[in-house]
Amino acid sequence: MIFFKKIFLILLLFIPFMSNAQIGIAAGGTLNRAKGWIITDLNNNMKYDLPGNSLFLSLNYEFSIQNYRIAFVPEIGGALFENEIIDLGTFINKIIRFQLNTHIYFLDFKGDCDCPTFSKKGNPLKKGLFLNISPGVSYFANTVETLNTNSTDNLIKPNIGAGLGYDIGVSKNITLTTFANTYFFSRLNWPGLSNLLAIPSTGNKTANGVTNLSQVQAGITLRYHF
Repeated sequence: MIFFKKIFLILLLFIPFMSNAQIGIAAGGTLNRAKGWIITDLNNNMKYDLPGNSLFLSLNYEFSIQNYRIAFVPEIGGALFENEIIDLGTFINKIIRFQLNTHIYFLDFKGDCDCPTFSKKGNPLKKGLFLNISPGVSYFANTVETLNTNSTDNLIKPNIGAGLGYDIGVSKNITLTTFANTYFFSRLNWPGLSNLLAIPSTGNKTANGVTNLSQVQAGITLRYHF
């Protein structure tokens, strides 16, 4: 958690240089794909998907630079997934993530003014569509709860993300943004999962504690300009 505090302190240093700022809240859903964490019952080939799909909530702060339509949007948020598997236990995946989004309005790169979408002139598609480049870092808390044990594995991992978004100006001060992003994490380790399945009493089930994780995330942001 100290790491995330340092990030916010660094961002605060840039506030005096911001030419335009908007604060937003985002919500949506995430499709997770972690091939190694899929538990397979070798007796009947039944599969249990971990971490599965989840909802997320985040806060962001957007500031733009003058003359060019590039916006920097630091974001912090979280997600929770829980799945109970009969005869095994409860698997809980908690994520706190920080993303440094960069919104590039490639169809209107030299836009008309430093103001919210509602006040901008021009074609709605051109002034609202943007490419998002999003490096970040996430804190994972992966928990396995059984009748006899309760273990949590913690790790911090970087990721890289990219996607598209579209701003809809509702009023002079309010913007709605729809977006879809994809993220990739390399070699996430969940020792508790491997340790559990190594116990003979769990049956003939298998999974890999180390996996890559890909995510597709879609949602909507409500943003206020001040």
